[in-house]
Amino acid sequence: MTDASYEAFCSRYRPLYIRYAAVRLSSTRCGARLADHALDALAPCWPQALACASPAAAVWEMFTSLIEDAAERGSRCGADLPCPQADAVILRHRLGLPAETAAELMGISDSAFRVLHRAALRTLSAPK
Repeated sequence: MTDASYEAFCSRYRPLYIRYAAVRLSSTRCGARLADHALDALAPCWPQALACASPAAAVWEMFTSLIEDAAERGSRCGADLPCPQADAVILRHRLGLPAETAAELMGISDSAFRVLHRAALRTLSAPK
């Protein structure tokens, strides 16, 4: 029997994980498979995830690690950005998520997300 909180978590985040993974992997089908794989892998560790200060952050870290493993060599996050900043840009600009939703998905505070996002935009707009 699965935990109701696990089912609720999957119901809430699966569509967003699929969209994010589809962008990173350039394939909706691969994104859906990877999101399902990540959530299936989460099921047996759900009690430990709930014990974390931010279950969403713990799952996001696991999820993005799986994506990094699945991504083709050379397609790590953003070419000029650290992964968390690249994630912020993808979530806000490629997926069109509000900052609050993107922060929730990453398991970080709204203010931490805004700092990541602003730093990414500064880096991307800096002369090369």
